[in-house]
Amino acid sequence: MPSYTTADIRNIVLTGHGGAGKTTLADMMLFAAGAVNRKGSVTDGSSFSDYEKEEKDHVHSIYSSLLHLDAEGKRINFLDSPGSPDLIGQALQVLPAVETMVIVVNAVAGIEVVTRRMMEAAKHAGMARAIVINKIDLPEVDLEALVDRIQKTFGPECLPFNLPANGGKELVDVLKNKDGATDFGSAADAHSAVMDSIVEMDEAIMEKYLGGEEPDDASMHAALEKAMVEGHICPIMFADAKSGVGVKELIKVICNHFPSPVEAKPWPMITTEGEPKAFEYKDDATKPLLAHIFKVTTDPFIGKLAMFRVHLGKATGMTQASVGGSKKTVKLGHIFHLQGKEHQEATELIAGDIGAVAKLEELRTGDIIRDDPKAVALKPQAVLYPTPMYGLAITPKARGDEQKISVQLQKLAEEDPTFKWQTDRQTHEVVINGLGELHLRMALERMKNRSLQVDTHPPKIAYRETIQLKADGHHRHRKQTGGSGQFGEVFLRIEPLPEDSAARKSKGGSGIEIVNEVFGGTIPGQFIPAVEKGIHDLMEQGPVAGYPVQDVLVAITDGKHHPVDSKEVAFRTAGKMAFKDAMLKAKAVLLEPIVNMEVTVPEDKMGAITGDLSGKRGRIQGTDVLPGGMAVVKAQAPLSEVMQYQSQLKSVTGGQGSFVMEFSHYEPAPPQVQQAVAAQYKPKPEEE
Repeated sequence: MPSYTTADIRNIVLTGHGGAGKTTLADMMLFAAGAVNRKGSVTDGSSFSDYEKEEKDHVHSIYSSLLHLDAEGKRINFLDSPGSPDLIGQALQVLPAVETMVIVVNAVAGIEVVTRRMMEAAKHAGMARAIVINKIDLPEVDLEALVDRIQKTFGPECLPFNLPANGGKELVDVLKNKDGATDFGSAADAHSAVMDSIVEMDEAIMEKYLGGEEPDDASMHAALEKAMVEGHICPIMFADAKSGVGVKELIKVICNHFPSPVEAKPWPMITTEGEPKAFEYKDDATKPLLAHIFKVTTDPFIGKLAMFRVHLGKATGMTQASVGGSKKTVKLGHIFHLQGKEHQEATELIAGDIGAVAKLEELRTGDIIRDDPKAVALKPQAVLYPTPMYGLAITPKARGDEQKISVQLQKLAEEDPTFKWQTDRQTHEVVINGLGELHLRMALERMKNRSLQVDTHPPKIAYRETIQLKADGHHRHRKQTGGSGQFGEVFLRIEPLPEDSAARKSKGGSGIEIVNEVFGGTIPGQFIPAVEKGIHDLMEQGPVAGYPVQDVLVAITDGKHHPVDSKEVAFRTAGKMAFKDAMLKAKAVLLEPIVNMEVTVPEDKMGAITGDLSGKRGRIQGTDVLPGGMAVVKAQAPLSEVMQYQSQLKSVTGGQGSFVMEFSHYEPAPPQVQQAVAAQYKPKPEEE
């Protein structure tokens, strides 16, 4: 049995922009608490957190890692996450496992892209938040100005719990002390600001405080954790992780003031059998088991490793539980506490604790493990993942590796919620999608380290085709080669689907509607399905450039048949060629995909970005000014113009810009674009 209870557990995730020093802070926390006997280092490859080959090669975090320490009678489970905007999915993925997000801010660089995005993600998820300003000993920092920017950007609830002193070499605890010389600001003023916010959470404490009585530790903790859970307070703390300044103080604040699983809001779950409804629970070790898988990875020595958070009950190696509502149960076998790559076998994991289980291939990210087979799931949209729009087409370097590709890509998709892949039916390419060039480069490097190398090239754009006019089509198919021949004749009419049609592809329909207007049996009923098949044949490869056709109404109006020679194959061919005849008359056009974009940039770069997007045939939908000197530009643009936008944005903004992009709709491409795409189309002879 563990020596701690659910109330003694503190679960946090270290997030923030790359270069803020999260991993150095994680390594120093382990050393300061005595959890390890040496200081880990990112630069020399000895970090307890950055242990994967790719991380050692590139000297920065690429994956999230799980660590733990014991201090002040508490167990702290903490996850170190990467800070690149391209790898933000790894940070978002682990949020359901923790109660508090600790955002590490580089004292020199200040508020950066990932700082903003993770603060927004925590606020959306209703998590407690805290800020650690790191690298405070550097001579060029202006800590007072940085605190002011943080408060203007994220709100007045961001309040210092300590302040640097003696040039950043030590700290003054302003949570409990009114006195002490600091490098900036008044300790008394900082103490008053924090206490004013804390006592607002409890009328009894407020009454005593206004009467001149300082609250005791127990009552202050209850009010403070409530303030953090409700977003009323976001502590700011200072540190220099490299030298260790502020690290022990941070651990003490986490142990004594951060919410435990019992005190925090439970992560929202829903029942998935029948009508979805909220599943009410509170972390409790006495209840039947309920845990969820928040991350899976592949360990080179023990195989598949699934990290999970226990919410109810206890998990042991002997636990038999259902997965994802299945009636079939699995035995967990060996369960572990993780210290980076080190696996420490655990006797049991209680509610609120975090650990891992190995060698269960059926486990997937998001799966719920329960004693009760009734299906429960994390509430959708509790974590908002950015849409992976940056794409590459891949082919194996070695012959015979085609089967390996799908296996490896499936593993990568299981490990990273922002990595997607599919075989494009239109272009016949295997396309991988991620959040940016770095994201996909790291994914390909991981595949290479797993003995699979691929070639890459930009993917083809998934265009569509449609019509603008009403037109009639006709084709007579006659074939006589001796003996029984083939005969079928079809007349049809096509027109654009009405905007309110349920079949319109843009509204989620099938993209085509076929109606039978044949009277008098000129085409016998048994051949109508063959005509429809012929129409669908051409729907897959339109006449303009060979792309799928959508938003077309086809009416089969007339035809002729032969009592002996008419066959399904004849009417299928006649239907296809009649449809092609009508499409050419109806001014078939190429449709290009349009995406919605939200680009966040420094306010002084807004003009350059709007001009750049306009030059890419983008339409500016609006602009908003954000706190902290940032702005958001909202626009729609053709996907073909912004597929490589990340590198262009980085160049314009010096790495300070970020964007999200998602598919919006299709619309007709300009004539010059259609001509260029059509010129590359080489139909097969039998299709001409």
